[in-house]
Amino acid sequence: MIPKRYTGQMLQGRQVRIDREIRNGAGAGITPGSVATIVRVVRGRGLVIKTDTCPHCGMYAYITGVPREYLTLIEQGERWKD
Repeated sequence: MIPKRYTGQMLQGRQVRIDREIRNGAGAGITPGSVATIVRVVRGRGLVIKTDTCPHCGMYAYITGVPREYLTLIEQGERWKD
């Protein structure tokens, strides 16, 4: 979970790890453990996140309205291992 003390400006552009399965309206989904980037924070509506482009198929997911409880911040110096 991302603590409430982080403002929208502090979160924008930060990478997060997905803790729960998330789907957008078009049916694109992100599995737990995936890494995404916070694009925007909409007060009262949640976060807008985008995954990196897949090197194999070129697809990515863009999902709006994601609650903070579904994500964990990846610290600046931390390396994410698959």
